[in-house]
Amino acid sequence: MKKTVFLGMILICVISFHACAKVEENEDIMPPLSSSETAEYAESEESETESIEPEEILSEQKQWKVNICSDMPEPYIEVLQQYEQFMNADNRNINDESVRSKFEGGEWKDLYDELCMSWSAFTENAYHYALTDLTGDGFPEMIIAYKDIPEVIYNYSETKGIGMECESSYFHMTIYENGIVEYVSAGSYSSTTYLQFQEDVEEWVVLDRIASKETWDSGKWINEAYYTGDWDGNGRLTDTISEKEYLQIQEKYVTEPMQFEWIPLIEKKSLDN
Repeated sequence: MKKTVFLGMILICVISFHACAKVEENEDIMPPLSSSETAEYAESEESETESIEPEEILSEQKQWKVNICSDMPEPYIEVLQQYEQFMNADNRNINDESVRSKFEGGEWKDLYDELCMSWSAFTENAYHYALTDLTGDGFPEMIIAYKDIPEVIYNYSETKGIGMECESSYFHMTIYENGIVEYVSAGSYSSTTYLQFQEDVEEWVVLDRIASKETWDSGKWINEAYYTGDWDGNGRLTDTISEKEYLQIQEKYVTEPMQFEWIPLIEKKSLDN
């Protein structure tokens, strides 16, 4: 009797252990999904991925936007949009052949390359522009400046389209109230060039060039000689003149510098993003 009871207890334990093992095995296996449930699960995973990736990209890549004023003429809107494209481009290396081709008759043909070379200054919003009729034809020119120093003047005509007059890193540009543009070079041999827009050719034309040569004496620079004429092969003007003649030429063109109402080139919200 005792033996029968003992064998019965062993049989009950074996059955119970087998049942527990089945339960644990089933708990480790994910229930199978129907085909429709599988599709919904895949779409859910995909939508979660898509909703995250753009946010991560936007957080890493700042998008610059130019500030286009309400009365901006259409031709200049296109110019500013080209600057916007350049600022947001992956490759802004001016020396790269593929980038260079965009400036030379390509999609960025109206951009001033030296201004673009200092593109990082855009981020500080140090660049501004102004709309002023410098040529007297009733259509405004667009002047882009670093702080309050003009760097490039854009003009437009129906026959020639967009025109550009720009200084270089070696010259300083001043625009006078009489519409004269002056370029002054740096160095001990300092040249000055005066330009004026002429409607018959629809271009900025050189009116005069003068230069002065300086020497360092007794702790200061002293003008030694004065020149005018045309450029020779050494980058010097050909004709020697007196100081009086030099000053008379200056007085023909120099008036008060023109004052502009500057507008930030970059929208403020672009800086705040």
